[in-house]
Amino acid sequence: MNNNKKSYISLSGAELMILYQEGDIEAFNCLYEKYKSLVYGYLYKRVNNRGEVDEIFQAVFLRLHQSRLSYKEKFPFEPWLFAVLRNSLIDYYRSKKKEYNDVALDSLEETPAALQVAEQHNMNGLLPVDADLSKGQRQAIELRYGADFSFEEIADTLKTTPANARKLVSRALNKLRKFFKPEDML
Repeated sequence: MNNNKKSYISLSGAELMILYQEGDIEAFNCLYEKYKSLVYGYLYKRVNNRGEVDEIFQAVFLRLHQSRLSYKEKFPFEPWLFAVLRNSLIDYYRSKKKEYNDVALDSLEETPAALQVAEQHNMNGLLPVDADLSKGQRQAIELRYGADFSFEEIADTLKTTPANARKLVSRALNKLRKFFKPEDML
């Protein structure tokens, strides 16, 4: 088993995730070992309470496990993990009944250098860079589909009306449709 673990260390996050999707528990153990310090450090800088950080940290890896089958090999793993991490942190703030606006949104958007991918993806690695979304459209999409906000919650966060929040999401989706084939959405 030790030789097997040694060979796993040379694999990328994407390769490990694919193995984990296929049921390889050792691949998950390697993912955990590879990214645990980065995830914990990111959380600690934003929450600064060890007990709460531990709670969110567990939620990140639980969410990674629960959403493992939604990971697509064609997307870089690190930005996908960052999206899981950021969404877990947002959920934490929401569960604590803190105002979303009280959270330094810029601090949630800072992708750790080790999770950045400079290919055809943006800082999240989930939306194409050349999608030409406005800042409001990008935020509305992230809140709607990344944080599962209602249009009313998006409107409150972006200081607009629910009708305008719907328009932002709709217009962003129209722009994004040309980047994805129907089979990519499955």
